[in-house]
Amino acid sequence: MKYILAFCMMAFGTQGWAADAAPVENFTAKIFTAKGNVEYLKKDTAVWVAVQAPFMLEVGDQVKTGPKSKAEIYIKYGAKVRLGEETTFVVSAVAPEGNVVEVARGKMQAWIRKFIGRGFTVRTPSAVCAVRGTVFGVEVSEAGQTTWDLFSGSIQIADNRNRTIDVQPNQRVQVTQAEGAAEPVALPAGVKAPSEPSKIKEEKEEIKAEKPIMDAKAKEEAAAAAAAKAAAEKAEAEKKAAEEAAAAAAAPVEEAVVEEPVAPVIVEPVTTVIPTEVVQESGEVSASNP
Repeated sequence: MKYILAFCMMAFGTQGWAADAAPVENFTAKIFTAKGNVEYLKKDTAVWVAVQAPFMLEVGDQVKTGPKSKAEIYIKYGAKVRLGEETTFVVSAVAPEGNVVEVARGKMQAWIRKFIGRGFTVRTPSAVCAVRGTVFGVEVSEAGQTTWDLFSGSIQIADNRNRTIDVQPNQRVQVTQAEGAAEPVALPAGVKAPSEPSKIKEEKEEIKAEKPIMDAKAKEEAAAAAAAKAAAEKAEAEKKAAEEAAAAAAAPVEEAVVEEPVAPVIVEPVTTVIPTEVVQESGEVSASNP
């Protein structure tokens, strides 16, 4: 299982941005809601102690909830989880590049804030899940079977057979120790995304501190997208021009048609003959003639 964890932690890589987001306050994790029977076991001790919110946790501390109980925890670097009843949970690692938690049994819902170069890993008895900017739920049975429900974002699950599965939003994956991970299926009807708890002070301060970094990265991505679009448009225009030039070069050349000169038509003038009047001499002698 350790090598599976190492694989999942490395799957997304780190880019240096996460290290730039320094913690606003020197804390590791904080139980900000505790209803019913909520206890914690400090690392390297053997006595479970009842807690009331707010309560600070350190790496290695375990938390468990009793029947009809719940706890909500904010973990430094953008992870917020809600533990259902009869759940056992451990904060295993907290670091700018990614946190690691364990769910031995019970039910957990999680809201992981997306940040450049930062991951989040969940370990259960039968699987390891690598998370990026996601809302999801996980439930672990007494027998160790794990059910993963993804509502948004992306997760990658690795079972104990070293098989990895990429899960899409609104899908469910079940993993057992004996058979490994099954193929993803659609979420059952009626299974909806959980409502996110309100932001606490530490979370708000972290978001404020991360905003300049996120804004700078957003500008970089926008500039890169604009440059890629311009390059694509230029390439398309050049391709079109080349195709038109090739089509013009391949077109057959039509021979020029030489027209024969046409002789002019000579029109003869029309002669009109005017008939001469016939003068008839009168046979009658004028009385005045001798």
